[in-house]
This record gives sequence, C-alpha cells and structure tokens, in this order.
Amino acid sequence: MAVNINSAYRVREILKTISTKSDKAQCNEVWAEVFKIEEADSSRKNFRISRCLADLHDEVELIRSEMLKLGFSPELYNQSLNSCNHIFAVQLVTSQWSSPKQHIKPEVLTALGFCSEILPNEEELVDLTNLEELSKLAAELKSSLASSALPPYTIHIIEKHLNKIEEAISKYRAVGSKALEDVVQSAYGEVIANEEAFKEAKGSPELQKLAIMWQKTKSVLDGVVSADKRLGAAQGMAQKGNELLEFIQNINV
Repeated sequence: MAVNINSAYRVREILKTISTKSDKAQCNEVWAEVFKIEEADSSRKNFRISRCLADLHDEVELIRSEMLKLGFSPELYNQSLNSCNHIFAVQLVTSQWSSPKQHIKPEVLTALGFCSEILPNEEELVDLTNLEELSKLAAELKSSLASSALPPYTIHIIEKHLNKIEEAISKYRAVGSKALEDVVQSAYGEVIANEEAFKEAKGSPELQKLAIMWQKTKSVLDGVVSADKRLGAAQGMAQKGNELLEFIQNINV
C-alpha cells in the first residue's frame, strides 16, 4: 500500500485510533487524548478541542476539494467525508462517545484510504519524540513565567507565543506541519512588531527558553520534506525562521 502523508492520511489515522474507544467514554476525554491536551479547566479544554475539530473539518473539506480537482466523481467519497464531519462535530464535544462513534464505518476508512493514495504526498512524518521534547520545553517556560521579573506586557507576549506552540503540538496530528509553519510565521511577525519589548528582555532566562523553543520548532520543520506544490512556502518559512533566530541571538548575547 502506498503511503502518502496528506489530509486523507491524517484523518484516517485519527479515525483508526478512536474507533476502539468505549461507547461510554466522554467525547472531550477521547479528543483530549488524541490531541494531547492536558488542561484542568474544562471550558479551556473544550475550547482547545473545538479548535482542533474545526481544523479536522477543514481537512475533510480539503480532501473533497482536491479529489474533485482531480476529476473523481463526488459520489465515490462524499458520503464518507460527510460521515467524518459528523464525527468531528464541535457540538458533540460534551456528549457520550457513542454518538459520533457510530459514523466510523469500514467504508469510511476504505474511502479515506483510497483518497490518501490518490492525493499527492505532502510531507514526511515528524518524529513524535521531537514534539514531546517541545512540549517539555513549553512546560519549563510556563513554570519560569510564573515567577518572572519581566514587565507584565513582555510576559504577555511570551505567553502568547507559548500558547501558540502548545496549540501547534495539539494540532499537528490534525493538520501536519502546517501547525508548525503557523508558529514560525506568527513568531516572525510578533518579534518584529515588539522589537523593543524583546530587547528589554535581553539576557533573561525566559527569552533564552523561548529562543530554544523557536529553534526546536524550526529544526523540526526543516526535517519535513514538502511536496513540490508546498516547496516555495516551506522555503519562505525557512527564511523567516532564520531571520527570527538571528534576531533573537543578537539580542540574547
């Protein structure tokens, strides 16, 4: 079987994982496990889950669009893709797992399997140990910020990026390396817009930890081999990542 890493592959892998979960489980617990979301506050947890499910819905619609572009008849995959959207329905987050699970049928997995082989390969899989290391770094930075002597607005900026990195880790399974690209894109723009705040934090352990996290994010992203159609965008991210790290290194010495 050909293994192309694309939207259909990611959706199918998620469905295969959750298809064995107990009918009596709560949806938010199932999704929290899938997306590695550790959040004590139930409202915040459900909100983070909802964002990941919205991304999965977008991936489903991307599959539909790309299959249509290639000239395949919608009746071959539309029903299965519609079932996926029922499974990923945000309004079911607080429901019992049996409700969305009923839509995970063999024909849905088969249709996704065909779509994944038909659609082009987009990237290589990221080594999950790298994401685990990134998650550990995020926890260390969060702990440092709790007792930080930096100005409140600087802490807020760093927390903002910390949240984006944590969100990217959760979203990776749904959208792939796009989640990491969003981190680099956001960080690049934010650092340029808040240059003075970062300069004020020069030499601080918090900024050093954030720089290490950005370096890790960039190195993970550099390890992804993009398809031709995404190569230009990946090169653009690489350039932004280099400029971001160069800026941080210059003010961190």
